[in-house]
Amino acid sequence: MTSIWRPETGVTLLEVILMLTATAALMATLAPTLSSTIRHAEIAAATTAMTDIQTQVLAALSDMNFNSFTITGTSGGTQAEILVSDGDIPREVSATGSTEWRRPVDLTSGLVDFLENHIVRNQPRGNPANAYNPLGPGNQWRGAYLTAPTDPDPWGNRFAVNVEFLAGGNEDVVVMSAGPDEEIDSPYIGDGLTTGDDDLFALVEP
Repeated sequence: MTSIWRPETGVTLLEVILMLTATAALMATLAPTLSSTIRHAEIAAATTAMTDIQTQVLAALSDMNFNSFTITGTSGGTQAEILVSDGDIPREVSATGSTEWRRPVDLTSGLVDFLENHIVRNQPRGNPANAYNPLGPGNQWRGAYLTAPTDPDPWGNRFAVNVEFLAGGNEDVVVMSAGPDEEIDSPYIGDGLTTGDDDLFALVEP
């Protein structure tokens, strides 16, 4: 039998270079679109989470017939000032942002507390002795209002709610996320509060 020798075929170095060049060009073309798509998805996820917080904060207050959250769970007691989700504190504050948003959780005073302690676990300051009690047969804490502690925003930072203004006055109560740049650009106090730069707000109570 006569065998016919054929040279082995393969990919040449030139072909590899051409393929890599074409792939790099394609990725460069798609990168802005992909980045924009991811950003829009993250903002949508943050907005949904803030709407959930807004809804459940109001539901808890309505059930209890309270006008604010308190550090000991008693009606008319010392008000909590900021309630926050899990997550990091945004690392910077711009020239227009307020440092009030960056206050750390302090379970000793209870003025800055976790949202979960008030609408998931019913343990203000992390203490079961501070549980919200009913005012009467029709007014009581009926949670959990969220099924689990609220996750950080899509950029790993906490959501914050300036609940100290729930009891009245002209200050807006909002759920706030520092947004994609992880920098707080918005004020803490204001009537008709508006977001700065790419911060995200959900209005709880005007």
